[in-house]
Amino acid sequence: MFELIKRNPLAFIVSAAVHVLVVLFMIVGMNWQALPDNKKPPVQVVQARVVDESLLQSEIKKQQEKQAQKKKAEQQRVDELKRQQQAEEKRLAELEKQRKIQEQKARDAEKKRQLAEENRKKEAAIKKAEAEKQRKLAEEKRQKEEARKKAEAEKQRKLAEEKRQKAEAERLAREQEIAEQMAMEEAMRAQASAVAAIKGKIQQNWLQPVGFSKGLKCTVRVRLIPGGVIVPNSVSIVQSSGNGAFDRSVEQAIYKSEPLPVPQGAAFENFRSLTFIFDPSE
Repeated sequence: MFELIKRNPLAFIVSAAVHVLVVLFMIVGMNWQALPDNKKPPVQVVQARVVDESLLQSEIKKQQEKQAQKKKAEQQRVDELKRQQQAEEKRLAELEKQRKIQEQKARDAEKKRQLAEENRKKEAAIKKAEAEKQRKLAEEKRQKEEARKKAEAEKQRKLAEEKRQKAEAERLAREQEIAEQMAMEEAMRAQASAVAAIKGKIQQNWLQPVGFSKGLKCTVRVRLIPGGVIVPNSVSIVQSSGNGAFDRSVEQAIYKSEPLPVPQGAAFENFRSLTFIFDPSE
């Protein structure tokens, strides 16, 4: 019951006041029936009510003051708890800060150690790479020197071979030139001989035209096939003698002389298109 009063003092006061008023009303009512008609119960009732309300207000005020004091005390206790909590949080935050600082120091120390280890490894790697570089340079220098000597020996060999080949080529060229010159001279002699034979056969078949005068000659072109056969209608006067009858007599003599005495084989290629001067005086 006391716990209920502590939790709801205002409600208890109001309830008590109501019960007091009920009791007063009952008492006043009972006195009013027993007293004679000349008594004035309303005056007494008013006074009782004034006293009761004053007491009620006083009690309510006291309870309110107690409640306020209790709230104040509770608030002070809550504030104290908050202060303690804040202090504890501050202490924990400081401890967390120190822990983080220690962890950061440990990380920094580990990082420094790792950096030193990396620098040591890098330095060792640099030294190793430099040593390998020097070894490779020395090996490359040795190989280059060997290659230079080998190239120089090969160069000298090639120069000697080229000199020998050049001398051989010059000798062969001279021999070829001589052979070609001799062949050309032989071909020219053969060609001249064949042309002379052709001219001789044509002159045998040539009939001197009427009114022929000495000194006439013309340049003739004729196309032949192997065996000395004349290509039809291929005889033409390249340079006329100035005398039409003479030119026509030469053309007729050429056709009569078919087949012309041409050489056989490869030598015939020079006679496929033959141009020569026909001069009866030769």
